[in-house]
Amino acid sequence: MLKKSNVLEAFRKLASSLLALAMVAGPVLADEPATLNIKSIPNVNVRIYGFIENDLINDTKQMATGSKVVEELDNPTVPKDSTYAGQHGETIESIRNSRLGFDLTMPKTENGLATEGIFEFDFLGNQAANITPGQTTAAPQTQTERDFFNNATVRVRHAYLNLTYNDTWNAKIGQTWSLLGWQPYYFPSEAIVQPAIGQLYRRFGQVRVTNTTNLMSGDWTLESAIDAAKPAELDSAIPEGHAGIRLASTKYKAVSGLGSSTPMVGLSLAASGAVIPIRTSGAALTGVAHTDATPDLTGKVVALDALIPIIPSSDGKNTSNTLALTMEYSNGTGDGGLEVAGATGGIGAPGDGTIGTTGVGPIDSGLAGISKGGNLDLIHLQTYRGNLTYMWPGSHFANSVGYADTDVVNMNDFTAATGQILRYQYMYGNVMYLPLTWLRFALEWAQIKNQYNDVANRNAYDNRVQFTTYLTF
Repeated sequence: MLKKSNVLEAFRKLASSLLALAMVAGPVLADEPATLNIKSIPNVNVRIYGFIENDLINDTKQMATGSKVVEELDNPTVPKDSTYAGQHGETIESIRNSRLGFDLTMPKTENGLATEGIFEFDFLGNQAANITPGQTTAAPQTQTERDFFNNATVRVRHAYLNLTYNDTWNAKIGQTWSLLGWQPYYFPSEAIVQPAIGQLYRRFGQVRVTNTTNLMSGDWTLESAIDAAKPAELDSAIPEGHAGIRLASTKYKAVSGLGSSTPMVGLSLAASGAVIPIRTSGAALTGVAHTDATPDLTGKVVALDALIPIIPSSDGKNTSNTLALTMEYSNGTGDGGLEVAGATGGIGAPGDGTIGTTGVGPIDSGLAGISKGGNLDLIHLQTYRGNLTYMWPGSHFANSVGYADTDVVNMNDFTAATGQILRYQYMYGNVMYLPLTWLRFALEWAQIKNQYNDVANRNAYDNRVQFTTYLTF
């Protein structure tokens, strides 16, 4: 027969074991972020986050070129029906958009200064020869599909210092989202590897300062920001400049930008702009007189964004049964290939052999081209985009539909060519299933349309079906 003391001791050990197990399992069951503590620096946390993504993509046309390197949708070239690529499709399966990030949070000081460091990677890196931008002496390397997809190259997405003082002033120093379009607040809810057509989307080195003012007892915030950023080309010598203002509700929110995560964004209106100096290194243009002997230009861009929670969250936190409309408009010069990724209109980038004897180069594609009169002119783009996202009751299913458009406004200023694209158009619809916090599936259909400067082959279409899985952590 067991003694009472033995029974009590056994019960004590069992209770201690269960308590220890609860302490370990508790954070997991509570769906809290996993943290890694650094003991050598008191009160410092490192949060590891990211997701494993697998994309299965089928296009009715062969959208990619060479070794199928075009995975992001950007503003792509759709092959004409008269070509082999325009009469045959392609299928891609890839994990290259998978992501890994580290969020380092330092102790908050007594005077209210909070310090954070973000270091985030994906696997969409450029596997071309690693040479100085503009260098042409190195022969291009041959890239196989096998190596491109199976041995994806790590790419830096974000690497910046985030300083916040008393929740009023914030400074970001390093590589992160562009202020133009107040990225990423107004991103669409899509399965495709962004950016998509008509979407302002860019990350780059910058020094940004933001002031946040609370209005109406904290129900609204007014943000104003300005930055000095990496120039469009090294020879510009002058940084790009961005500025913006944003009015947002902290009360009326809905799910928007649904993809690998489920962000809640408030009712808001935003305006932003950019100044992009193009200061070339070459001499005067051949046959064209310039008072300063150099074809220096400055791009200017404005953007307007809005998010309207048509059916807002019941408490500002619950994602169930919300409907959000996001809209974006931009108009500017010299931002193609930068803020509007991949948008060149088929206008060739000027190089050393294009202008004069010493040239103006290098200038990245999408910024400028040679006009009919022989001048260096900036490409003028106009974009429109709209997205509707509905999260069904229960927060396990969601639908999104949208339309986007990129127009090359000044195409007539450049030499006419049948390969030039006057307009990029895009429409899509999807369904997403979120059975668990860390698991989600998406099925999307999209149609991409190019309007060519070619009477015989004016329009080219591609229909894309994509199935994507995410395991988030």
